[in-house]
Amino acid sequence: MIADIVIISIYGKVWAMIDVVFLPAMLNATLLPQSQVVVFDVLRASSTIVTALSNGAREVRLLPDVDSVLHARTVVPPPVITAGERECVKVPGFDLGNSPAEFETHRIGGASVLLSTTNGTRAVLAAHTAAELFIGSLLNAQATAEALQPQLDHLHTLLLLSGTDGQLAQEDVIGAGAVLWHILGGTYRIDLPYTDAAWMAYHCFAAVRERLGAALRLGAGGVNLIESGFEEDIDLCAKLNSRPLAVCVRKDPLRCMTS
Repeated sequence: MIADIVIISIYGKVWAMIDVVFLPAMLNATLLPQSQVVVFDVLRASSTIVTALSNGAREVRLLPDVDSVLHARTVVPPPVITAGERECVKVPGFDLGNSPAEFETHRIGGASVLLSTTNGTRAVLAAHTAAELFIGSLLNAQATAEALQPQLDHLHTLLLLSGTDGQLAQEDVIGAGAVLWHILGGTYRIDLPYTDAAWMAYHCFAAVRERLGAALRLGAGGVNLIESGFEEDIDLCAKLNSRPLAVCVRKDPLRCMTS
């Protein structure tokens, strides 16, 4: 968690910081206008958003609740797809749930997806005042790292984890670590100002990167999906760099698009 606006490197240079924020409740809102933020909900909202855009969705609009989705359906130009879940299960009356497997091109190609989920969309809403806002997952970790690199020295870089019902989710830590891994490998720098939280996420990913599917099954989020009958989604969300696109979040209305 970021405590100050800047830190000083051992060489005496002032840097923006690269940090992992473990829950939306821990976010320092005063830093957001000076930050580029990546939101993670690896199981499953951010993975589903990346999959939908990769498969041809026009946009993914993020909405806080069911009523907002139903209202948006009446005003957003067609084609429109309603999607979302509560407690892992598709919202009654919606076209799709929150499983990446559902977001196939023949269903969502060219459409605006109206999405509301238990944790992920709320985390994006919490960070909506950021200077730049992205959606991160294991599926697009390298592409996200590349999108962040131009502003590493000019904006704070905050990797915001959605968590599950207000609790830290290990799959989000792993997802953030994957982006940090690719930032470090892509910049070839040894002076990146990772906070302790960022280094912890980095090493968490490094420890399991050869067995991501198995690792995601061990956390509470993975267990919830297994018990709800969505174990196959875990493997879909564990496919590192399988969807090589950076996803940015635009405002007014809040919507995800390829950058």
